[in-house]
Amino acid sequence: MPKVEQLLTDIKTPHINGLASQVIFANQALYNLYQGEIEKGGRGVTQKFSQDTTGSQIRVIRPLPLPIDARELGASINGGNFSAYTYQPGSDEYGLNVITVIDDKVDIPNVAMDQIPLEIAQMYIQNISDKVTLNVNAIKIAARAYTCFSAFEADSSKAFVSEFDEEGSEKLLDAAIKCGAKLSKGDKEHGVAIFPVRDRIALVSCDSYAELLTSKGVLGLGGANYGYDIVRKGGVDSETATPELLDDGYIGTIGGVPYHYVSDLIMEVVCKYLGFPSGTFDGVVMHHASAHGNLFALAANSSIKTIDCPIGQGVRLLPLYRMGAACIMPKSVSWLVKKGWVNPFELKKIFTSGITWSYTAPGSRQVLKASIVGAGSKAFTFGLKKVVKASDGETSEVAVVDGFKAAWVDCGTSPISSVSEFLTKYNADGAVKGTLAPSDFGSSQTLSSITSGHYVALLVIDANGTVADVVCDKDEA
Repeated sequence: MPKVEQLLTDIKTPHINGLASQVIFANQALYNLYQGEIEKGGRGVTQKFSQDTTGSQIRVIRPLPLPIDARELGASINGGNFSAYTYQPGSDEYGLNVITVIDDKVDIPNVAMDQIPLEIAQMYIQNISDKVTLNVNAIKIAARAYTCFSAFEADSSKAFVSEFDEEGSEKLLDAAIKCGAKLSKGDKEHGVAIFPVRDRIALVSCDSYAELLTSKGVLGLGGANYGYDIVRKGGVDSETATPELLDDGYIGTIGGVPYHYVSDLIMEVVCKYLGFPSGTFDGVVMHHASAHGNLFALAANSSIKTIDCPIGQGVRLLPLYRMGAACIMPKSVSWLVKKGWVNPFELKKIFTSGITWSYTAPGSRQVLKASIVGAGSKAFTFGLKKVVKASDGETSEVAVVDGFKAAWVDCGTSPISSVSEFLTKYNADGAVKGTLAPSDFGSSQTLSSITSGHYVALLVIDANGTVADVVCDKDEA
């Protein structure tokens, strides 16, 4: 919350020709803008809403397919009048944890409401609702990304991940259609012959939306009138009205599947849920999802409660939302990624134990800040701090001395800054690299195997799978 001195000095009194002029508050606020809920109506995710904010898990039952085969009467194997086999039904069950909570309190003092000619309480109620929608969109994608990319890292046959070469001859439109078509392969292991087209959705990244409209996308199909309609309206088909990306991001339909735009802000929050630095999933072009293998639940009380502020005159807003998402079938999602992008769950090959990999609400993760300082002669000092937030929102940084792991790599003559770049360097043949323990931090360490004058990159991860921004420094005094 802003301090009194900030409130009193934030707005400067304007002067004209040396005379102080009057300041007037506008009667209209400039609201924050967040993208609306993208997946709804049974597309991409099966949703359950409830007024019950007390339960922590929803159990989903799936009957196992019976191993029944057709038989032939009179055959030497099971050819009698009655089948030789009798089966008992069985089932799998999945737990959908509904433990992600939005319940931060908001205090609005009377003095703020008296001095500003706006319905400030309503502004903040809207802001809370927007933050709920932002997290609803993000947790659905985070659940899929965790399940699918974890499965793909362990066994590439267990999930659908395809590459798109931006510099190649293949059109993005062709790659998009092929990506979606993989859902028609189904998931035999989970009793799915084909994921239904009627419950699919495609989510397209910010950068890829523009490319879908160029000669590598729908405009490459030909037909002047068709092309003019698309250019004029901005959708990916000639029938779609001009998309309002701020609503649900719908940009048109291709192959019977609705395509929706996903904002960079949503993907930034996805990274936070997964514990990765912002931008880690910039290499994801799009993904197609079926509601059949993706679950979401939201429990909310009837409204955001408003009570008298207990610490003084004013009002206190008391939201209470609980949500959860799960992808229970990795093959219910098909991903398209840029060529050269590296799956961040490849970090499991470096940190093989002692890390809990999952998707977790950002407010329950540490915010880590790693540092590396080169002193020349191949000597480096590594550091790690965490950002601690007080109850009033003020932050401070505290040194972290245990509960984490780290790795470094000689990255040559150019610095790097992303997890994908770090993994590319670390996994390269002949890479000069190593791991670090917490005891290696805080004092100078000599990396004798690196090349003098090269950059060294540092990646740090805590026991809950939260990764600090990749940092880099040069071997020089």
